[in-house]
Amino acid sequence: MPCGAARRVLVVGGGVAGLSAALELAERGYQVTLKEAAAVLGGRLHTRDERLRTGTFRVEHGLHMWFWQYYNFFDIIRRLGRERCFRPLVEVYYEFKAYRPEVVRSVGPYPFNVVNVVRESSNLSLLDVAGARGALGDMTGYDHDLNHRRFDDETFEAWGRRTRVSRRFWDIVMAPVASVTLNDPARVSAAEMLLYMHLFFLGHPRAFRRSVATVDHGTALIDPWVARLRSLGATLEVSAPVAGLLLEAGRAVGEVGSPARHDAVVLASDVGGLHRILAGTLACDAASAAALAALRARLRRLAVAPAYHVLRGWFDRPILRRPVEAVIETPQHRPINLIAIFSMLEEQSAAWARERGGSVVELHLYNTPELSGLGADVVYESIRGQVEQLLPELRGARALDFSLGAFQNFTSLEVGQGKSRPTSDAAILAGIPNLALAGDWVHTRYPSALMERAVSTGREAANHILFADRVREVSLSTASKRGPGILPRFG
Repeated sequence: MPCGAARRVLVVGGGVAGLSAALELAERGYQVTLKEAAAVLGGRLHTRDERLRTGTFRVEHGLHMWFWQYYNFFDIIRRLGRERCFRPLVEVYYEFKAYRPEVVRSVGPYPFNVVNVVRESSNLSLLDVAGARGALGDMTGYDHDLNHRRFDDETFEAWGRRTRVSRRFWDIVMAPVASVTLNDPARVSAAEMLLYMHLFFLGHPRAFRRSVATVDHGTALIDPWVARLRSLGATLEVSAPVAGLLLEAGRAVGEVGSPARHDAVVLASDVGGLHRILAGTLACDAASAAALAALRARLRRLAVAPAYHVLRGWFDRPILRRPVEAVIETPQHRPINLIAIFSMLEEQSAAWARERGGSVVELHLYNTPELSGLGADVVYESIRGQVEQLLPELRGARALDFSLGAFQNFTSLEVGQGKSRPTSDAAILAGIPNLALAGDWVHTRYPSALMERAVSTGREAANHILFADRVREVSLSTASKRGPGILPRFG
């Protein structure tokens, strides 16, 4: 940082994006104050302590998986020395209603990894692939610079019909991708899904490989991340909502109602928080008012996905499955989109299951506004038939307790949202040179999504501040902007 200068930065939002920006700035000597509206840090990686009838447990927001191309997130994991808390999960297990179960593995190099998926499939043949050749052209020919311009005004389902994807190929390959986005699959943008397929499946021969935490996300990552920030002198506040920012002379100087002044601000809340903060932001002069109006206009179309629920249950029966079945994706069993057998994944749950002869199961229920306001017991009874169909071991089992997370904080992937996303420098372009944006709702000029986009845009936000202060910026590692084509073309 500039010689002899003490630079103060306010980071609004204590999720992955805010923590990412805070880490880069604090490591470079900035005085960072981070404020989070919730009672815990971590955003969608938060971990809460719950006292249940069966004991006290650390319960996450829900199972998350780290894909191979989460380059910047894995950099943070390495820097925090937490690699030992993660293990690979290289196969994906699917349960369907209309088809046989699938175990999907991607073994490179390209294109043999794709060919082998079809060759080893329980349901697909090369004829099914031939029937999807129109869609495969868009997938393997992915171009990040053109993707949203070409496909963001079209739903994924309409794109599938237009490219004449066969029903079997759609059900087994395409529909599962849309079902796990937490959005309404019928309204998801084709551009967003093509980005997902490029980033998570086709953008690199190893893109399909994933890792999962072997302990709760707080122990694995958020707690050491917070400890590192505090060791660097950062101030971290929870249950500290920011009502709005204060703009003076075209600059963000602090928050409404606080006398503290800052040299720069990173706005890293979720979309709902973003709109609340912008609505409460005060401009003290004409230049600030004009910049604020431009920024509000730029961000006003950003939306939030429908409500979703994550239900974890402790049962008095064990579940003994193959390791590949520790995570079961269930695209045809709505509202259940994914089952995670935590007693096969996480040390705390495994220890409880061994001691009690039971099992711990997490059910992901996406796009479920109809469940809002219901208690955990009622939610479970409404899906019990499907649970027991997917996990016959639980027929007649007694549920000892539940933990229910009800959320509506995920970024919308509906048609038109991709083209509405701002870049991390959108506020700077609007005329507020010391305000940077970060979050999975921010557009990146390279392929990214979910937690990796949050980390990457946090790093970008820090870089805008570093650049203005003539401090060396943080490097970014990114996935290829282009699909592999018919022949390998990775870069």
